[in-house]
Amino acid sequence: AAFEQVTYEGYAPHGVAMMIEVITDNRNRIVAEIRHLLSRAGGSMSEAGSVAWQFKRGAYFALPSAGVDSDRLFELAVEAGADDVSIGEDAIEITAPVEAFKAVSDRLGKAGFKPAEAELRMNPSTTVELPADQALQVMRIVESLEELDDVQRVYSTLQVTDEAVALLETA
Repeated sequence: AAFEQVTYEGYAPHGVAMMIEVITDNRNRIVAEIRHLLSRAGGSMSEAGSVAWQFKRGAYFALPSAGVDSDRLFELAVEAGADDVSIGEDAIEITAPVEAFKAVSDRLGKAGFKPAEAELRMNPSTTVELPADQALQVMRIVESLEELDDVQRVYSTLQVTDEAVALLETA
């Protein structure tokens, strides 16, 4: 059977929109699995296009921040076309338009920076911040979806807080 790449759209509880990227040889099976999982958790699958408008495909890079000249990295990334460079305690995240993926990747590589992650992903236009217990519920749904064999990635509009991550890790 031939494999095909498909993106399904849906909602988790509390109005969190989701894009579910799948590579499958059986659309009927994976749709049934996703629909079952979402409906059991109080979410639902939705029509094509009903969620997609809330996301924009973009380039994403992440590097560990330890020992990195963040000013130089910021300058290189922006010169290569990056939209945003966010410097955190543990990591530096760079976002850019899809068209700038190669330019940013090449510029970082030539300067000796080695991203831990470099990919195209769906970035939410807006995010939903929920109380930690509700965020945890949505994070568990995302985790369950990602455990399905055919599911490659799940993107959501959930704003993941440190508190929710801590809850997930102790749960």
